[in-house]
Amino acid sequence: MDWIHRLHLADGRGVLIRRAVCEDGPRIQRFMQSLSTQSRYERFFHPLRELTHEMLKDIVQPDEAHGTALLAFSEPARGEVVGMAQFDVVEPGHAEVAVIVGEGWRRVGLATQLLTDLEVVAAAVGIGEAHADILRGNAAALTLARGVGCVVDTSVREPYTIHVTKPALVLPRASVASMVGKH
Repeated sequence: MDWIHRLHLADGRGVLIRRAVCEDGPRIQRFMQSLSTQSRYERFFHPLRELTHEMLKDIVQPDEAHGTALLAFSEPARGEVVGMAQFDVVEPGHAEVAVIVGEGWRRVGLATQLLTDLEVVAAAVGIGEAHADILRGNAAALTLARGVGCVVDTSVREPYTIHVTKPALVLPRASVASMVGKH
């Protein structure tokens, strides 16, 4: 399934969003290395400088039934990854979702757009519910989760994280087919 979507963000900058492919590995690693230590910690819950081989393989895997990732590239150059959203199927119909956006690309709607596009891709492969764990101190991620319609569970399950869930977008197959493809 190809997914290409061009748009202009709230600040006027253009981005192209498409599915990650194997050839994107070096670009994804450069993106991860460009992030602050805090950003990488908030996304992965531990400090890391770059993705392991297995983590990178999961991002660029060609099988949407197990998960997929969408990358945002700065336009017009398309060479620089500036954001990434991904889901991993944890059981039939359920996926874990994550998003990360480069520091210079925040608060302009990119994370929201990545999650919106990812939701369409997830719906196309039968994901009925998405969830994520967010560090309690990550106010921006909690605001984003609420903004995209997630239910935020503030009960104490874990001392450091908050669990959020969202029923996935349910679209008729014909609608999904018209939205997914080269645009």
